[in-house]
Amino acid sequence: MSAPRALPRGRLVGCLRIPGSKSLTNRALVAAALAEGESTLLNPLDATDTRALAAALRLLEAEIFLEGVRWRVRGPLRPRGNAAPELTIDVGDAGTAARFLAALLAAVPGRFVLDGSARMRERPMSPLFEAIRSLGGEVTCLMREGFLPVAIRGGSLRGGRVKIRGDVSSQFLSALMLVSPLVPGGIDLDVEGPPASASYLALTRRILDGFGASPGGGYRPARFCVSGDDSAACFPIAGALVSGGRVTLSGLARDSEQPDAAFRAWAVSAGGTLAWESVPDGEASLTFSGPPGGARALLPVDADVDAAPDAALPLAALVAFAGGTSRLSGVARLREKESDRLAAALDLLERAGAVVREERDGHGPVLVVDGLAGAPRPAAFAAHGDHRVAMSAAVLALALPAGSTLDDPGAVAKSWPGFWESWEALSG
Repeated sequence: MSAPRALPRGRLVGCLRIPGSKSLTNRALVAAALAEGESTLLNPLDATDTRALAAALRLLEAEIFLEGVRWRVRGPLRPRGNAAPELTIDVGDAGTAARFLAALLAAVPGRFVLDGSARMRERPMSPLFEAIRSLGGEVTCLMREGFLPVAIRGGSLRGGRVKIRGDVSSQFLSALMLVSPLVPGGIDLDVEGPPASASYLALTRRILDGFGASPGGGYRPARFCVSGDDSAACFPIAGALVSGGRVTLSGLARDSEQPDAAFRAWAVSAGGTLAWESVPDGEASLTFSGPPGGARALLPVDADVDAAPDAALPLAALVAFAGGTSRLSGVARLREKESDRLAAALDLLERAGAVVREERDGHGPVLVVDGLAGAPRPAAFAAHGDHRVAMSAAVLALALPAGSTLDDPGAVAKSWPGFWESWEALSG
């Protein structure tokens, strides 16, 4: 845990380049490591999560060179064979890496143990393990069925059709899509019910297309540009609204397929204004402005966040100050993130002085926010070891009196190591 940090208050104003998408960077890393030859990733996200996946792929003998805004990746992975010593890969807290590697290790020859941090061992993976087993993959849970750590016999995965529930993590589906080019005939997904976070599957298909993948036909090297991370962009947008500020963001795709791009519409519903500016032969920039009255002029929002779970916490921080009652449905899967984010949201907003509670509808839990009760007060926020919780605390502190603190600001390194420098620059 890092040393506590005093959080700034006041208006958020200025320009900011949003770091590359974590989702696209991780998917592109896998595709590039599986292609025979050298690929280039432009504007990748350099963060704890992406480095964890890069380190795992290096253990499988991909060559990965992290060169600032350009990463070079040289594949393919080298088969280890069943006679080689068992290789242990520990992904730490990196959930995306754990899901992608579970399927990948079943497809490449070798003997492996896949493990993670104490929190990663609590995150359920049973639907993915069951799907891998139905395709012939040998996955043995070493402590508790459906959870890490697992022993995997590589090269056991076959092609074919597999049934998997649509309401599970989209990373399970993406993991199988990414290994489909490695097995003869590929993998056909029979998804039961509408897929959760379907937009993430569109990102995976974009990677497959970008690296020339075909079922059972492998990958080809590519030059791939990673667009800005809409999950990260939620926080300066929310900060501009709660503080009555104005931020201009570059690096984002106007027609983004990332699910957290939905936050743009939610922010407008809350009273923000959105404007795109296109520069001839250049990239577009997005400017968000908060209402002139700041936090107290915000409007309540009703939103289903199931398809955009990483946007749920910044949305909760945004509506904490709105007049009226906001309802965030589709929050059940927040309990299975880096922390129990539903509990963390209740904790954050209560510390900030908001009236907040968990209710239930016919589909599951709902986060209900009535807004600030009484005079605002500085808060001692807890990050719960979670990057999204830490960034949400920064949003809340902007509209509170001076003196708010955060116990573990270093948690942001998982997805945005330079967050605090950027935040301090925008807050003056």
